[in-house]
Amino acid sequence: MADEETVIAYAQKTFVALKNPFRSVDRVFPSAIEAFRRKSSAPVRYAGVKNRAQIPPRLLNRLREKGNYQLHTLDAASFGGRAVDISLKNPISGRPMTGSSSGTAINVLIGINDLGIGVDGGGSVLAPALSVNLFGFISPLIEKEYVAQFSKVSTDGIRFSPSIGFMAREYAELERAVRCALELPEPAGSPSVVLPAGMGEWLRRRIPGARCREAQYPDLAADRRTLLRFLGGQLGRCDVLLSREGPVDCAGFGDTVFGHFDERTAASQRRSGKGLVRVVNMAGATALAVPNGELACGLVLICRSEPEKIAGMLRLAEPLCVPQDSLAHSYFTRFSTYFPEEFGEPSYI
Repeated sequence: MADEETVIAYAQKTFVALKNPFRSVDRVFPSAIEAFRRKSSAPVRYAGVKNRAQIPPRLLNRLREKGNYQLHTLDAASFGGRAVDISLKNPISGRPMTGSSSGTAINVLIGINDLGIGVDGGGSVLAPALSVNLFGFISPLIEKEYVAQFSKVSTDGIRFSPSIGFMAREYAELERAVRCALELPEPAGSPSVVLPAGMGEWLRRRIPGARCREAQYPDLAADRRTLLRFLGGQLGRCDVLLSREGPVDCAGFGDTVFGHFDERTAASQRRSGKGLVRVVNMAGATALAVPNGELACGLVLICRSEPEKIAGMLRLAEPLCVPQDSLAHSYFTRFSTYFPEEFGEPSYI
């Protein structure tokens, strides 16, 4: 049975969700608190789900059974699956929120949920996660048969099926959810890593013994087909490919609907800081976004969608993680931020 302070903290998450300060929640399930009455070997965790049909209820059942994740919110998403959400604001930058799993990322950032579950077609989980300094993960192996029915064509003419993915503030939380959703072996040996020229020594300092190969990367703002050719040529020759991405949607507006008009809008789109995150899913690959502490920036680790390679990538990522920004964490997750004492209220402090 959870202690009283934990139950109160989770009740407060629901109060904030009901207040919906960033308009990022479509529906709240206050009954999630009932999970604290039941005995479980795992602590209760709250999950938010992008409010789209591409995520099957059976995935939530699996996460509940294996990790005690309770459905807490259905999350708002960008209109028409746009890569930016003109209806929601990024709580940190105040700019339009990155889409399309926009509400899911916001609700994890502000502490409503421990885990966010979204859908990624051309960056719709990885990019929103990085835009608010969260960890993100996608893989076409999660509910593979189910999501195959949602095949579509992107705004730039590429056919794809979506991947389901996760977002979390802490790496351990993200990895826990991944292992609930996928059967992964224990990683064996040190994975071989391809990374941009000049980063080899940087990686070796963080991961002694890392097997690195530097490569010349294309311009990450290039068109998707160029990036897909690059990934296709590299992923078969390594265990993990590493990319530096961002700042996501801080200096530009990374959206095809906006960017296609003329050179001025196209230039803004190129400055969006979205690189390989735009094509990972279209390449049928699995990826992990790791924030590096700078606003809306991070590393993206990519591998072929094979359980052994995914397990190695998860282990490789752990020493690359940095702590959450303490100021942003305390500001956005503090209950009093959303329910301050108002004029005339007595102080009990």
